[in-house]
Amino acid sequence: MRLRLISPAFCIRCSRLVLALIFIYFSFHDRFMARGKNDLILRDRLQFTIGSLGDLAIVYGRVDLSDYVSVVNNQGLSIKEMRVQVRDPAEDKTGVFQNNLLQDTLANNTYGTANLKIIGTTTAYESAVDTGVGSPNLFFNAELQTEEFRDSGGDITFANSEWIQFGTPDLHPEGYVVVSDVLVGISSNQATAYTDTTLELDIMLIAEPVKVTKDELKEMLAQATDL
Repeated sequence: MRLRLISPAFCIRCSRLVLALIFIYFSFHDRFMARGKNDLILRDRLQFTIGSLGDLAIVYGRVDLSDYVSVVNNQGLSIKEMRVQVRDPAEDKTGVFQNNLLQDTLANNTYGTANLKIIGTTTAYESAVDTGVGSPNLFFNAELQTEEFRDSGGDITFANSEWIQFGTPDLHPEGYVVVSDVLVGISSNQATAYTDTTLELDIMLIAEPVKVTKDELKEMLAQATDL
């Protein structure tokens, strides 16, 4: 079999086609997830402070859903999607969070890593070490990972930050039904760029009111006892 060269013009046409398909997919995806006839869009903002050495043992904020769920009336919420945004209120003019968790805090000739983790759950796990996509009652998991190297001369020769997110459509494609408030957990390890810094976490939930059966209600009541 002979290989044939592909012309630059053909590559450009293929690239445009791929970009068009990606645009169509994400446009449809957003409409489907966020614009259902009965969808609710719920927003909240939490504050958390990263401690000494850039470490934060997991802390939780509670998203109050009492206006939308009722055990007595068998009324629940099907959470379709959770979106988060970390903010730095000390950042002048924009509040934009810089996702390099090390930001030139390393000593010379040192390689360092740092992590920030955010979860959405109905179980208050005692440690973020115990949380992942296989954890019960977890419907959102996001991890920000930073790695950086400073050489012996003090120059940063390598730096990389990566955001890995498993959203509710990944973990619970049919929606995650709750009959109680939900918890949002935050933790960090060696995020030395933000030592003793108070940051904010914006949260948006896209959810649909649903009726739950008595059998479903019995199973989900365990969620409330874990909060």
